[in-house]
Amino acid sequence: MNRFSYIRTRRLAAGLLLFGLLIPGLLAQEKFRRTPPYPDPLPALVLPAVNSEYLGNGLRVVTISRANNPVFNLMVLIQVGESDSPPELAGLATVTAQVLPRGTATVSPGEVEERLALLGIEYSVEVQADYTIFSFIFLAENLEPALELISLFFVEPAFPALELSAVKREYYYQLLRRHQDPETAGYNFFLKRIFSGSGYNPGVLDEELIKNISARDAAQFHQRYMRPNNSTIIFNGQITLAEASRQAAQNFRRWVPRPVERKTVSRLNNRDFDQVCLLDIPGNEAAIITGNLTGSISSPDYFPLLVLNHIMGGTTGSRLFINLREIKGLAFYAFSDLSFFRENGLFWVRAKTAPPAIPETIAGINSIMRSLAEERIEPEELERAKAYLMGNLPLQLQSPENLSQRIGLLDLFQLPPDFWSRYLQNIMPVNSELVREVARKYLAARPLVIIVADASRALDYLKDFDKIDVYNRKGQFQAVFQKGVLRYENR
Repeated sequence: MNRFSYIRTRRLAAGLLLFGLLIPGLLAQEKFRRTPPYPDPLPALVLPAVNSEYLGNGLRVVTISRANNPVFNLMVLIQVGESDSPPELAGLATVTAQVLPRGTATVSPGEVEERLALLGIEYSVEVQADYTIFSFIFLAENLEPALELISLFFVEPAFPALELSAVKREYYYQLLRRHQDPETAGYNFFLKRIFSGSGYNPGVLDEELIKNISARDAAQFHQRYMRPNNSTIIFNGQITLAEASRQAAQNFRRWVPRPVERKTVSRLNNRDFDQVCLLDIPGNEAAIITGNLTGSISSPDYFPLLVLNHIMGGTTGSRLFINLREIKGLAFYAFSDLSFFRENGLFWVRAKTAPPAIPETIAGINSIMRSLAEERIEPEELERAKAYLMGNLPLQLQSPENLSQRIGLLDLFQLPPDFWSRYLQNIMPVNSELVREVARKYLAARPLVIIVADASRALDYLKDFDKIDVYNRKGQFQAVFQKGVLRYENR
């Protein structure tokens, strides 16, 4: 063996030895990359101190103590909503709530407006299916005169005719605009169909029925449901429970309690929906709304559902958006969401696409749903979803209004007082098996599918569907599209 061969042999042996020594390290690094590190102990989610008590008239007083903050949030939450409006007067809860701050028996609408401006009070009114929220923001130094004015809205409402007409007109045109938006129209129709036959209105309004609401209807609705024993007032600022109760008792002493009879709300089950509906609305684009029922927010499934929703379509980094928009270019966007009512929950998907891409977009959504129910979720994807959820909640709770609302709704949804403070601890144990379990429970059944599109543009692309029920923009049944044939029927 010559000198150069000897050197090459030694180098080769040294290289093989070095490679052999490196292999375990490389494998360990690869395993480290694929396995998320064990998380550090979570810092406690420290919320402001929350205390509560009931006044003699049944009004629940809650204080959320925030020191050294000049801005005060006062919130009145009443457990009444559109599910309590009579079917022939859908929208009554909304109109009644909107008129309350527009004049009282002793303060004219003009004077109310002046006093609101003088005290720097900004307010909003939100009416959902099961509750109504009045939120007022002002400087803490104006608490006493602000509370004196605000209490009159509930103690001595007047329902002035001109203000009632203005509210009805505003909502009439607002609803017309909403119904022209494919996604909004599709979601409202989705809600109506999924709760059909239950006797429960999930908050869908009808602009034509709003026209029929009278001042007498609003006054009777207020008398029946908007009572102190059905309400919570939340003081969010630098105040003690004793002081808040004193001021609430002084200002709301004339608000008389009465028995409130609530409609029984049925708990509905996730089921197979053998139905595809087309809502015929003119336009160049199509919206797809699809989903099914889930457990309520008080269900043990709530936290796994949060993680499942985020993985599926909670953000632009989730499966729906990446797969349908970024990879396949089928949809302009695609997201999933959760909605919760007093006894029920919904898991639903919204996507916007072009008419030719409707079938493939629906197939893509169904494929992602099946994969979540059938396949194991990788640890990296699971941990990213949990980290996002745990990091996002504290940001949301920085808003005084958001915090007040979440605390106020604990009673309505029958949740424990520490529900939000233990949020991080409840997200952490969620694993792949829990997520797959709720996916099997709620995504395995065939979802209700709503297509919102111009029928004249879309039907040619929908011939492969077994059957599609066609409705006009008002949600009235028009025809059946089957095997490429459109047949008009009377129902």
